[in-house]
Formats: sequence, C-alpha cells, structure tokens
Amino acid sequence: MVKLEIQGISKSYTPGQPVLKPIDLTITPGEFFFLLGPSGCGKSTLLRIIAGFIKPDSGSILFDSHNVTTLPPEKRDAAMVFQNYALWPHMTVFENVAFGLETRDIRGEIKKNRVMTALEMVKLADLAERKPASLSGGQQQRVALARAIAVKPKMLLLDEPLSNLDAKLRDSMRFELWRICKDSGLTAVYVTHDRKEALSMADRIAVIHNGQIEQLGLPEDLYRTPNSRFSAEFLGNANFFPATVKTIEKDFCFIETPFAVLKAVKPAMPVQPGLKCTAMIRPEFLTFSTVSSGENIFEAELHTGAFLGEVSLWNVIANDLFLTLCELRPASRKKGSSVKIAVAPENIVLLPEA
Repeated sequence: MVKLEIQGISKSYTPGQPVLKPIDLTITPGEFFFLLGPSGCGKSTLLRIIAGFIKPDSGSILFDSHNVTTLPPEKRDAAMVFQNYALWPHMTVFENVAFGLETRDIRGEIKKNRVMTALEMVKLADLAERKPASLSGGQQQRVALARAIAVKPKMLLLDEPLSNLDAKLRDSMRFELWRICKDSGLTAVYVTHDRKEALSMADRIAVIHNGQIEQLGLPEDLYRTPNSRFSAEFLGNANFFPATVKTIEKDFCFIETPFAVLKAVKPAMPVQPGLKCTAMIRPEFLTFSTVSSGENIFEAELHTGAFLGEVSLWNVIANDLFLTLCELRPASRKKGSSVKIAVAPENIVLLPEA
C-alpha cells in the first residue's frame, strides 16, 4: 500500500489551453479511488502523469512522501493496466505475466511462483499455456491484471480497463477487479467515464471537468448531494427546474417552483429569501402518492411511460413542466390521468442557478 499525493499538477499540450489546471489530491493507502469524467476532461492525462509516462508542467507526485515526479515509470513501484490489454500475441499467458518480472531480473522458481500466484488470483491458472488469441475479452483483461500484480506494485493504475468488454462481462468483471485489488492490498487509481463502474466500486470518486476536480467524495454522497449541475447530470438521471427560496426555517427552506411550494433540506451553499437557484430531484425519489394532499405533494398529469420490467419510467407534466419518475414494481396506469406526486424534503437538492 502507498499514500499518493498530487500537489499542484498541471499540464498543457498547447500553450494557453490547459488540459489539467493545478490539481491537489491525496489518496490514502489501500484506497480504491476513481477519476470520473467525460472524454477530454484530463483524467487519463493525470493517470499517465502519476505513472510517469507524461511529464507535468508544474507540481509534484509523491508516493509515501517521496517525490517521484522525475522518476521514470519503472522506478515508481506502480503498475498500469491499459484499455487495450497490451498483451504479446506470440507469448503464452504465463510468458505475458512473466514479462514484467523478467525486466526486473526476477527469474527461476521465484518468477514461476509469482506468475502462478497472480494467475490463481485472477482464476486463470489452468490457462497458463494458452495464447491470448484463444481467450475471451474478459480473460485477456485478467491476464493483463495478473501481469500488473505479479510484480507486487504498491500502486495499481487502471485506464478504462473494462471499456472494450460487452455489458454483461463488464458487470461480472467489476467485482473481480475490486476483489483482486482489495485482496492484494493495493492502492488503486481507476480512470473511467462510466458512472456505474465508479458508483459500484469506488471508495471515493473525484469528478473531473475541464481539467479540474468538480467534486470529491463518497459515491453515495456525490450521487445524492451533487454540488453542481454538471456533477448531478454526470452521475445519473435527474429532473432540474427553477426555484426561488421563500423562507428558511432551521435546517429547511421553502422554495417556490413552477408547480408547487416545496420543503427542501437547507443546502451547503449560502441561501437567503429571494435567492434564485436550480432544484434537482432524481427520478427514483419522486413517487406516486396514495394521499391527495400534504407536505410536498403536488398534482400532475401522466403523459407517457416506458415499461422496463422491474421498473417503469414515467413522464409527468406538472404545470407545463416535464418530470421523470422511476417506479419500482410498476402498477398499471392510464396515460392522461391525473396523479399525485410526492417527494421527501431530503431528496430535493438546491444548486446554483444554471
């Protein structure tokens, strides 16, 4: 395990067009940490700077308080798993996993034991003599992972390692990656644009936007209480609508919206009566109410619906505003009917005005 400190790291490939603005970040030993963001946001550049493949314009990279910024990749005690696996097609699985050990002059029985231990961890010991071309995508990805952990790095760097797999295989590999990293006691930094990967696997997530950290925190906290519209949209489906703060009472505030006055939890940002802001509600936090009136219950018209098996996505219209509602164990409902919608105050998030 290793503690990673990123201090003031910046990078530009073209003068005046920063890919990374100065970033400060600390990743604790044994943490499974995610850099999440869209293509071109700078997350892969940051990962390659940590690995030593790219030199930053400014700032420092520290492993356990030791400055490694100028060290080459092979001197950093970190291993990287690439998106395209980067396996040698003419080598067997065993030989691919052994390659990194041989470059470190580890040979003989020690090499053999390290390779087989790594292959056992990824459940591929029985395929040691196969060539990569005869393996499935998921198996090739596990070979690449075994090659990385065989050298016993202190840190594992993963650059969108599941993006080339089909959806079903990605789902099964998520847990395997998490298990292997935790069993190996590795500090891991994982780059992805897939929010489901990040939310289901991460200890913490840094949402990257335009070369800087938009938000940092636990997966559930980022999903439930984003601090910006970008974070909210990138982490999942959401309803957004304009709101004005009317009154504030202790930990709550009352907001005027196009369709009702709602009670919401007081946000982290400063608020005062008259403040215009943007309100956000996740579709799963809107529910069909069984009572006709009460706090945070409003009337809407059922417009369209999409039955998805265990859930249905409904579009409702509340005073000309379209809202999406996700209903678990959906009931049979008639389009065009009048419905009552409810939302709990803690599930309304107030954001800066868009």
